[in-house]
Amino acid sequence: MAQSFERSFSFDSGYFRERNSNRAWENFGREWVDLNAYALEQLNADEHWGFSREGEFLSGSALGLYTMNVYKVSHHEFGHGTRLEALGYRTKYRSGATGSTTRSPWQFFGRRFLDPFNDAYAVYSTSDREFTSPVRRFVNADGTLTNDGKILITTGGLNNSMAFAGSLGDRMRERGAAHYSEWLPYAMARLDATFYGRGSGDLSDLETYYSNKGVSISKTDMRVANLAGFALSASTWSYLLGAGEYATGGEPWVQGISYNDFALPDVENYLTTHGMSWKLSSGYRWNAHTYFPFAAEAVLTGAGQQEYSLGVRQQNWLWDDSSVNAGLRLGRGVGLGLGFSQRLSEQWSLSLGWDHFNGRNLHGERNAVSFEDGESSDEIWARFSFIF
Repeated sequence: MAQSFERSFSFDSGYFRERNSNRAWENFGREWVDLNAYALEQLNADEHWGFSREGEFLSGSALGLYTMNVYKVSHHEFGHGTRLEALGYRTKYRSGATGSTTRSPWQFFGRRFLDPFNDAYAVYSTSDREFTSPVRRFVNADGTLTNDGKILITTGGLNNSMAFAGSLGDRMRERGAAHYSEWLPYAMARLDATFYGRGSGDLSDLETYYSNKGVSISKTDMRVANLAGFALSASTWSYLLGAGEYATGGEPWVQGISYNDFALPDVENYLTTHGMSWKLSSGYRWNAHTYFPFAAEAVLTGAGQQEYSLGVRQQNWLWDDSSVNAGLRLGRGVGLGLGFSQRLSEQWSLSLGWDHFNGRNLHGERNAVSFEDGESSDEIWARFSFIF
């Protein structure tokens, strides 16, 4: 079957460490997934170096376990790092208990190829900071972390993994299909909490921090919720059934599940400073060029909070070969996002965007680029992409 969707590889302004952008690293992850899919297609039996269907599937799974684990671990640690940097703390990344440290997430990503399965850490000192955030629910006046600040930082890794898997599901809902090889990075990211280490670490720390707030959330609760959300998500079944069908002779493109142009939803769960939340994500296909994503998120275990989001993605609206997207989030504080993309030639495109974050809402808490001036921050970004 011919390739159904164009792929890209980009340079994004958010790739600079100082930009502290979860958005950019998430986009890189999707492009990394697409690059792996492209590599797999070169192993197809119809190609010069082709494998059998079974050989391609097995070799692709082995490749994915290696390359996508490198990304997943790096993105997880970057999730800790972005919350630290947003609060002013200089973050360093390290593989292993005694490995060398680096402030560059890209250098850390590269080092993981040589040490892909070792423990990974985002390390910091509260005395080593670029500024002291005035947001007192996170940071004390002397620069030390509050209990909620510790929750914010500790949840950053698992939340980044969930958000990345959610973005793959969102892309499949919008496109209506995805490459079968996405099942592995999707599952690895979605189940990050389920398979998190059994000893000390994020889950144990969070159990303690939540208990300090009078919120009863155990490590088992977090793992069960993670697994339940995975099992209840339409994308999970699209990927697993599609990958199984391809392995037994089917097409390489798995199909999203919809009813009357409404995509069947995914169920994501996040760990917030208020407790554990559940997010229902779906979308509606208006026509070939217009798609409306929407979601609702609520903290059901802990101090209740709700949030609703609605977006629109429109192709060829202003003129040919352009696209516009906009998103609105309503909760405790308003979040906004705007983006515009223009095809410059057959192989190049330029995208521009602006995101406004409010740390009082759930999405802003997870993704705000800075708390230096209070709860609100903005990211203005540009991305230059090679299309293949």
